[in-house]
Amino acid sequence: MQTKFDKLSATNAHLTVEVIEEDYKKQVDSKIKEYSKTAQVKGFRPGHVPVQYIKNIYGKGILIDEVIKIASDAVNKCIAENNIRVVGEPLPQEDAYKIDWTKQKEYTFVYEVGFASDFTVDVEKLPTITEYEIEPSEEQLEQSITDVKSRFGNETEGEEAEIGDIIFGTLKQESSEFLFQSGIPTDKVVEASQYMFKGLEKGSSIKFDIQSIFASVKELGFATGKSDEEAASLNGEFEFTVEKITRMQPSELNQELFDKVLGPGKATNEEEFRAQVKEIIKSNYNRESEFLLDFDIDKSLLDNTQIDLPEEFLKKWLLEINDGKATVEDIDREFEAIKRGLKLDLIKTEIAKQNDIKVVYADVLEEVKSEIRGYFGGQGGFDGMEDFIENMAKKQLEDKSNDNSKKYFEKAFGRKVIGFLKEKIKTDKKQVLVDQFNEIATEKYKV
Repeated sequence: MQTKFDKLSATNAHLTVEVIEEDYKKQVDSKIKEYSKTAQVKGFRPGHVPVQYIKNIYGKGILIDEVIKIASDAVNKCIAENNIRVVGEPLPQEDAYKIDWTKQKEYTFVYEVGFASDFTVDVEKLPTITEYEIEPSEEQLEQSITDVKSRFGNETEGEEAEIGDIIFGTLKQESSEFLFQSGIPTDKVVEASQYMFKGLEKGSSIKFDIQSIFASVKELGFATGKSDEEAASLNGEFEFTVEKITRMQPSELNQELFDKVLGPGKATNEEEFRAQVKEIIKSNYNRESEFLLDFDIDKSLLDNTQIDLPEEFLKKWLLEINDGKATVEDIDREFEAIKRGLKLDLIKTEIAKQNDIKVVYADVLEEVKSEIRGYFGGQGGFDGMEDFIENMAKKQLEDKSNDNSKKYFEKAFGRKVIGFLKEKIKTDKKQVLVDQFNEIATEKYKV
């Protein structure tokens, strides 16, 4: 077998793979013998089907499978050995499979390959980026104190469910033998269905169409312990039996609350508490600043790293993989965003490679847990809730047949790389009011 890589430009090449009989004959003969031992053919005892009979019936299909596999493996090996930054996937030329499989013994496949041009990333030389510190208003301070009083309130077990409670219990469907210990935040239920949960008592049950309860597949997945794909496929009537109603009563503005929020002795009166809460609010608002900083870092990476992409090849590949689901016009409309995403992926992968940045299971699990905490609206501090969240997160990652693990891995990878960059890139801090920041951010995100 021979492979030949012909570079046509900085971003395009032809990859030729020549497969001869000795490359595939042993595998094909072995596979035919395996079939003869396992095939169920009328008129022959199991395991005694003549090899020639199997060859006549299945030989062509086995030959095609083995030759295509050998050619594909050769393409992947060539790409890996030459460190080619492939974008999209190699495309066989239109006449690549116009083969007489009955007569030919040698096969030649030519693939179009698109790849990124050579580039370098020098993080140390990136320009200084403005990092904004956001100053909250008095109105925002008051709202935050109200939220803190609720979040750090006292957990009680309600007699009758109210909107805002979290109801724990058993969710089941007899027809499918589905059974799950679920937790349903009533304020996450769609408004049209909330009436069914209001007034529920411990031991009471309700039945509902499972797809009518939540606004998104993600929330349904959390409530059922299913992946997004599995949750979307659930249908029919389910029964939920209440076992516990958890309610948070707002706390009084007293020393107990001060200690819960800030730590023992950090504030001894309301004035000190308000001052420190204001700093916490600033920190929380700075999440918005962090998002903008992430955006500006991405833009700086793109602006200061020259990468050429095989644009015509990419459009052709996108049209092919969408298989009629997208038109040329659709691809043209989204193409700039697609290019931006591809370039960022290439740059961040290179930064990770240069600096030995790796993602482990715990990083991926934390991404899922963070998303689930958001689903429960911050009510994650009472007994057993973290264990409940962790079990739900692990369930989300268990199913290997969907893209959940890949999606969360990519989020964890992005977070690790951006965290590394924030330590390396020079920043210039600037204090602004919330309204000022919103104007700045709006203008930047327009670009």
